Amino acid sequence: MHSIASVRSSSGAADYFASDNYYTPEENAEAGVWGGEGARALGLEGQVERDQFESILNGRLPDGETVGQVEGRRLGLDLTFSMPKSASILALVSGDRRILDAHLAAVKSTMSQLVEKQFAESRNYERSRSGEPQKTGNLVYALFAHDTSRALDPQGHIHAVVANLTRDPKGTWKALWNGEIWKNNTTIGQFYHAAFRAQLQKLGYETEAAGKHGSFEIKGVPAEVIKAFSTRANEIEAKIAETGATSLATKKQITLYTRDPKLAPEDRGALVEGWQQRAAALAFDGKDLVAEAKARAEVQARPTFRETATAAFGEIATRINAALRTPSPLAVSGAAALFMPAETIKAQHATASAIRHLSEREAAFSPQAILASALGFQIKGLEGGAVIQRIGELMRDGHLIPGKSDRLDGHFDLVTTPAALAMEQKILDTIDRGHGEGRVFMPPETAMARLQEAARELGQTRAGVDSWQLNEGQLAAGVAILSGGDRFLNIQGVAGAGKSTLLGALDKVLGDEGVKLVGLAFQNKMVADLRGRGGQGMSADQMREAGIEAYTIARFLSTYASAAAAGSGERFEAAKTALANTVIITDESSMVSSRDMLRLTTLAEQLGVAKAPFMGDRQQLSAIEQGKMFAVSQASGQATVRMDENIRQKNSPLLLAVAGLSNEGHAGLALELLAAHERVIEAGPDHVARAAELWLSLSPEKREVTAIFTAGRDDRAEINARVQAGLLKEGTLTGAGVALTTLQSANATREELRFASTYRVGQVLEARMDVREIGLRRGEYQVSEVRKDGKVVLERDGKRKAIDPGRINPDHRFDRLGLYEQRQIRIHDGETVFWRDKDAGRDIAKSTYATVLEARAEGIRVELADKRQLVLAPGDPMLRRLDLGYALNAHMAQGMTKPEAIEVISSAQRNLATQRTQNVLNTRATDDMVVVTNNLESLKQQLDRTPGNKTSALEVTGKVEVEPRHSNPIDSRQVPELRMSPELKAKLDAVLGPAPQTPVRQLPVPEKSLGLDL
Repeated sequence: MHSIASVRSSSGAADYFASDNYYTPEENAEAGVWGGEGARALGLEGQVERDQFESILNGRLPDGETVGQVEGRRLGLDLTFSMPKSASILALVSGDRRILDAHLAAVKSTMSQLVEKQFAESRNYERSRSGEPQKTGNLVYALFAHDTSRALDPQGHIHAVVANLTRDPKGTWKALWNGEIWKNNTTIGQFYHAAFRAQLQKLGYETEAAGKHGSFEIKGVPAEVIKAFSTRANEIEAKIAETGATSLATKKQITLYTRDPKLAPEDRGALVEGWQQRAAALAFDGKDLVAEAKARAEVQARPTFRETATAAFGEIATRINAALRTPSPLAVSGAAALFMPAETIKAQHATASAIRHLSEREAAFSPQAILASALGFQIKGLEGGAVIQRIGELMRDGHLIPGKSDRLDGHFDLVTTPAALAMEQKILDTIDRGHGEGRVFMPPETAMARLQEAARELGQTRAGVDSWQLNEGQLAAGVAILSGGDRFLNIQGVAGAGKSTLLGALDKVLGDEGVKLVGLAFQNKMVADLRGRGGQGMSADQMREAGIEAYTIARFLSTYASAAAAGSGERFEAAKTALANTVIITDESSMVSSRDMLRLTTLAEQLGVAKAPFMGDRQQLSAIEQGKMFAVSQASGQATVRMDENIRQKNSPLLLAVAGLSNEGHAGLALELLAAHERVIEAGPDHVARAAELWLSLSPEKREVTAIFTAGRDDRAEINARVQAGLLKEGTLTGAGVALTTLQSANATREELRFASTYRVGQVLEARMDVREIGLRRGEYQVSEVRKDGKVVLERDGKRKAIDPGRINPDHRFDRLGLYEQRQIRIHDGETVFWRDKDAGRDIAKSTYATVLEARAEGIRVELADKRQLVLAPGDPMLRRLDLGYALNAHMAQGMTKPEAIEVISSAQRNLATQRTQNVLNTRATDDMVVVTNNLESLKQQLDRTPGNKTSALEVTGKVEVEPRHSNPIDSRQVPELRMSPELKAKLDAVLGPAPQTPVRQLPVPEKSLGLDL
């Protein structure tokens, strides 16, 4: 395990780090040793002396020079490298001191090869008063080895205390700019785990994966022994169980808040003897395991002919496997592999896999992310240095393209691939070719009149009023579709812009012209919304009547893409005829991946589709897969119409202002405005529980109109469990309930599924179609064993089958496999549930909600929103896809509207608490909302520094500016005075300009422009 923290006190650090050390004077070793090129330049070598160490932390160099003597000066960082518990037990209880030396070697390797060479930076002030980062490649640090945990369990760990010093390229000593070290904490951990794992394997030990980020344990140390010597971990688990926390953020806070000061052992000999007695009570002393490892290491050092032959066969097998792989520019294959060392082959293929893995989700990524991913596959014998070398080779040969750099030292943060760059450019080229190729249905004046008439008719049908009118933005978008000459068009509409009403009016006008409007969406839930648009309070029949024909993008492409690609023939002509009189509009286009955007634009061009506009909000959540082409298309100057008037929240001045601030990226200000109106609850580490209590405190009528939205799925799961418990206690839910084993996605990429380290016993692997290269038939299989030879043993219907995941074709065009964790839930009468998957035969879309009428062992009877009732008998596959439905995470919430909402978000959710997530969550409610968080100030800081943007290959290489800095809204809308402190008023003035001298305060709503370039 690896962690990082700031050093708070130089004298306290000197006292702490020099104590509790397993290198004793009797063993003739130092209390601490200096490390780093910077230390060597200062003449600091060998043992660390206390006074000298304290001086260095305070910025005083050995020659008397002082560095960075400013108020509040930071002293340095503590990078802590902790052995796996099994290694600590074998080293400190069983007595294999070789492990301690191996651990020190791994830490030294990590610090010198990675932390120092890759992440050491200073600030350069030549071009900017605030300075800019500049690579230095040198650090001053001291290594201190300790052997106990805070609970005095055996826990070998090394503190690398990095002083706030580095020497710039001109030889000047400066303060260390440590942003890269903090940012790459996970990568440092991966590198360290790989280095230590390789060291242990040289000592004769076998290791096995034990979690994320390359963590592992030594094989052969029983789990119960590891648990017995993990007092601190057990205390934390007990506290988590007591509080019922499930989210990672809450667990981290519990770990911090329950931390005790580290105890100092008075008698080290007695402490070790106590450890050995505890191990003996568990019938474990580790001696046999140590002896086996030493024997194995001796054979490795002086192998017999048999061992030499075995190693040679292993080398040959690695070469042959590489030779048989599908040719790729990223790694050796074919005959060339037969003459390459196995270590080089491993590094090449691990790096290639890492790039494919990262490319599935992003168009660009850092070299450090490639390194961390490659090491995370836990390939035996692979170390970080070889991967770093391979990344450099791929960049030299053009297989990785460096991002544009504006830095003085030429350093770039991200790289992309030729494939990602080509895909994005091809999409833009296809859109360009669509200029003037769209069908003009009527003149603009006619279009405006007919759209407004259609809106009036919709108002009479849906709401019983005849005053419905499209606003300027809605009208501009509708006219562009009906009267514009381009095949492709972007409709940029903020949350609440009234896309539903626009689509209803468009559908009617086009229908009268004999033209079909077809909607596409990324998720089944969004498809259901398209089919049933029309507002709340409508019956199912009215919703279906008001909605448009709609499909998921995947289904639409599977129906027409292959026929379109044929270019001629009967199927091609049939597809062309089917879509000849059709306008295809893609909703929530910010969530459409580059791959799907390319396939959709290509299909529209091949089949000559009349119009294929893309509609969405580029400021909301982006695609899960690679790409953000909806935003890139707009940024590159493609035809765009804006719908920027928020009509969803027009009756709430507060929510209207909050939505405007959120959309413009002023996340902290949006929260401050909510807090000023007592709409923020700070609840510390118990904020998730507080949100559940808040919803449970509402009346049944209020619960019906109040949604719970979370930033991530862990919080969602915890709230679901707490709400269910509360409803059971109050008697709203009844009956003994039925226990179900459900499936939840493990979120593994296609490339991760090719590595045995991804799989865990008890998981379920679903083959959505036959996977011939590994002999797997369609169906569900349970993982029953993960073998050390890289094979995964699956079980189905009592039969076992071993597969080699490495043989899965990484370039197959379909997502054929899915990996799931099994979760236990209990369903009661009255429960609100939803489905995680679809059932086309019973017309159940993914994310469809239902109410449980009866939960019995012989079957579960549910009622859907359209009043249909279904009985799910035991063994029904849809029971495996059920989940509790009291809370929604942000991805599920996008596109949804509720009168009131409780938003749950934490500052500890580093990858989930983003400006995009907040923008979605802040725009779901029409009337009122409450934000429940752990710490308001910390959340504001987290959001303001985390936009949550996806990457674009064109953007990274400097060809398009996709995410410019947010600017003031062009057209501010006046809203009634809102309650604000003088400080908040001043902040808003800084953003929006001085407030007018009127009783009306200018607050931002998104800009509005017609964009009628027809």
